[in-house]
Amino acid sequence: MTLKDQAESASEAGVGRYDWERETTHRTGAGSVDDPYPLIAERRAETPVAHDSFFGMFGLPDPMAAAWPDAERFSTLTYAATEAVLRDNATFSNAGIRRMTEDVFGPVSLMGADDPEHRQFRLLVQPAFGKKAMGLWTSWVKPRLGELIDGFEGDGRAELYFDYCARFPVFVIAMTLGVAREDLDHFHELAAKLQIGAAPAEEARAARHQVEDYMRRVIAARRVAPKDDLISLLIDSEIREDGAARKITEEQILGLVCNLLPAGAGTTYRSLGIILVTLLQRPELMARLYADRDLVPLVIEEALRWNGPVLTAPFRLATADAEIEGVKIPKGALVEPGIAAANRDPARFERADEFDPFRAQQPNLAFSFGAHFCVGGQVARMELRSALNALLDRLPNLRFDPDVPEPQLTGLLYRMPTGLPVVWG
Repeated sequence: MTLKDQAESASEAGVGRYDWERETTHRTGAGSVDDPYPLIAERRAETPVAHDSFFGMFGLPDPMAAAWPDAERFSTLTYAATEAVLRDNATFSNAGIRRMTEDVFGPVSLMGADDPEHRQFRLLVQPAFGKKAMGLWTSWVKPRLGELIDGFEGDGRAELYFDYCARFPVFVIAMTLGVAREDLDHFHELAAKLQIGAAPAEEARAARHQVEDYMRRVIAARRVAPKDDLISLLIDSEIREDGAARKITEEQILGLVCNLLPAGAGTTYRSLGIILVTLLQRPELMARLYADRDLVPLVIEEALRWNGPVLTAPFRLATADAEIEGVKIPKGALVEPGIAAANRDPARFERADEFDPFRAQQPNLAFSFGAHFCVGGQVARMELRSALNALLDRLPNLRFDPDVPEPQLTGLLYRMPTGLPVVWG
């Protein structure tokens, strides 16, 4: 399929080069919803909390409905309402998403647990993002970015979303986990199917079992001959609870791997694609970025606020009758914390619908909030900064390919570009 064919067909059946990519992205709204923000703004003007799921608002089949078929659904649309739900893990329990995370993560689920279990899981994952581990992540990023750019730099044109954005984060996380290079493409498919809602339950479970079987072999090999990777670090790590130290179990390592794979491989490359499309639609800003790299972090943070890769945080289960911003929520209802809606709330952000990296900086909810704030946020930011700077270093005058239709941003649960055909020089 040519670049032009890919661009023209993406909006019809999801986004991707392979059947599994198009199926998973279409299932979560790619090609069905391109710009969700006008409708969200309309609903926000009516109520801070909609009595519906986000998929219901847009008249789409909800890939998450099967887990709770009879539950009432609500979605937060303002910053205050979203923050209130994310803050109160007692009233709005992560048991809401647990029925789905059991398929993709098994018994260890950071997003599907409440305290004290969640606190224990956070202790388990801390070694993966500590100072020593950050060195591991960094050591794989820049060489991989250089390798990818080497592959197309001389061509003068490329499809950056599929040949750059999508091919470095999954590589980095796979290498830190000890995955062999020849297994990388298969692991990319497995990682996609481990994203919440991206695959039917039976496919998600099958993907998890394949990952677990593979990683058991890696763990066994590292116990005999440790290497400079994350699995060896986790095997050697201890966590402290109630004053006592203990090693992380194999089951816990496997659970952490399944938690890390979709987060590390999915959201980062979609974010990078969104950032690049946003910049290429604004040539003057792109020119400023070439001249002043200090603007890179500002652009990344604003893009995460303005059009992040995820529309909602995992839905929560109301454990008691509650009220959010004057809207009554009955016990047993599911509440979707609309982090993307919150990040466009004009009550929180002036000119909220405008992309403006020079606006006064204030926290947003792109990486969630409270106890479930994304533990890998710093790794994601490092990868985005490195990937954007590498392109600016190597590809001068980067711009959309004039011979291919300009890509668009699409998706509901997960946001992404339809592609990224570019030329340079």
